[in-house]
Amino acid sequence: MIRIILMIFLGLSLVTGCGKKPENAASSSKSPAGKTESKSSDSRQAGEKKEIEKPAKSGEEGKYEKPVFKLKNWEKDVKKPEVEDDASNITVEKIDADEKDESDKEINAPAESLASKLVNKSEKILWNPKWYFEGVGGVKLPSICTSPDLSVMAIIETTGTDKGPNGSRIVLINTYNWQILRIHEFQENKFKNICFLPDGKRLALWSEKQSLLKKPYELIIVGIEKGEIQSTSKDIKTDVSDIIAVQGGIMAKSSEERTIFCFDPSNISKSSKVIKSSNLQGVFAVSPENDRVVLAGENSIEMFDSAGLEQIKQISLNENYVPDNAVFAGKSDWIAVSSYNKPGFLFKDGSKKQFCDIMGHSLAFNAEEKLLVFEKYLNNEICVVDVPDFNEIAKFTPSSINPKTKGTAIYAVYLKHLNKYAVVDSYGNLCLYSKYLKSKKWRKQLVLSSKN
Repeated sequence: MIRIILMIFLGLSLVTGCGKKPENAASSSKSPAGKTESKSSDSRQAGEKKEIEKPAKSGEEGKYEKPVFKLKNWEKDVKKPEVEDDASNITVEKIDADEKDESDKEINAPAESLASKLVNKSEKILWNPKWYFEGVGGVKLPSICTSPDLSVMAIIETTGTDKGPNGSRIVLINTYNWQILRIHEFQENKFKNICFLPDGKRLALWSEKQSLLKKPYELIIVGIEKGEIQSTSKDIKTDVSDIIAVQGGIMAKSSEERTIFCFDPSNISKSSKVIKSSNLQGVFAVSPENDRVVLAGENSIEMFDSAGLEQIKQISLNENYVPDNAVFAGKSDWIAVSSYNKPGFLFKDGSKKQFCDIMGHSLAFNAEEKLLVFEKYLNNEICVVDVPDFNEIAKFTPSSINPKTKGTAIYAVYLKHLNKYAVVDSYGNLCLYSKYLKSKKWRKQLVLSSKN
């Protein structure tokens, strides 16, 4: 009986779960691999959550940091264009003792003249204007002037190709013996206008803008002996039609504004004085006495005192007439003007008188004999007339006098010390003309010609 009761009690124990394992024991019975994987996953999720929920520091909330970019140095990396300067038209030769003796026998400039101070006794420089075959062909001589004492002629020659960029050389010539005194080279300046300062020791030059070389419009003062740049100005932001140097300063006419800029010749880097003008275009001329200067433009002729640069008078012009040249013709208020392929006029005593029906390019005045010298459009004939009556004194055609030359006259000047007219033409010929006594014939001396 007792045995039966024990068996029943054991059966009830099994039925009620007395042998069930605890939950901890069941949990600890998982494989080691599963346990490690679970911890790694939980740890990664916890780390990610921690990073996301990381609070921003004070003052940094909403702050945006700009990315840093390294800019390329284009000026260093881009190759600068070079001016193609073929200087084959220049030769420099050393002068030996024998040649020095021969040169002393030639006609030399007076000791007090500007040319005598520039004579080079150790070298002989040979130069001819360079002929370019681009386009219609020709030489590139944009501007020519003569020193106040007429002993030195300064010529700008443009170097480089038509497409640019361009440089310039300034050629200084002794007008007594026509020897080359100096040649000054400027690699990155394309000079358009040139004039001597009243002291004769310096040149004022206008340099055109060249985007290829990053060169702006610029007015430059250069010493004639060494060719060094003494001062510059970038005040004028447009091109100019003409420049001139007088006692009161250097005047430059802006070609896009009705203004004349005036600079202190001792240092043109100083701020310029601006004078209002009635003209957009214009050319300058200074009186033989150097006391007056005029600007001849499309609307009027404006006359100034050359010392104080104050306007004295104004003469109205036809709006369709834009002068290419202007000269004082005998008196301080007689002005002759010319425009290519249009008439030439003399303004005197408030009246206008025509002296040529169709003008060429050049106009000059012989102050010694009171003669007006100009080129006619037809056949490039050079005419000499008296002022103010315009009686024809002489005429000649360069292409008909030996040695025969062609080309239009781009510059003319009367040289008192030679009693000759010097004419430079568009083909690069520099010739001297003089009249035979008691004859209508002219003789001609070819000083320079172009080099192919």
